[in-house]
Amino acid sequence: MGQTTGIVLALGGITLANEVIFAPIVTGGSITSSFNWRIIPGTLGLALALNALEHLSPGFAVGIAWLALLTALVVPFGKAPSPVENISKALGYGTKAIA
Repeated sequence: MGQTTGIVLALGGITLANEVIFAPIVTGGSITSSFNWRIIPGTLGLALALNALEHLSPGFAVGIAWLALLTALVVPFGKAPSPVENISKALGYGTKAIA
């Protein structure tokens, strides 16, 4: 296991938890309506690709892994909104305008 594998598995876990746990809580839907099964093979493929890239350029591969993790927290992927947006809605923070 390389340095990027843990980061990519965290990325996949956060995205999967967002699709399975946070999105149904916020939208009131069921798990099956928001689950995107392609997250699992996509995470494994990215882990393999970055592990191979890590043999050529370790710093570059680790940088890409961290950027992918940060991007997945803010940008919505799949059928659910972003994890940051879902968590903020679940905690009661909305998009209210400050007067």
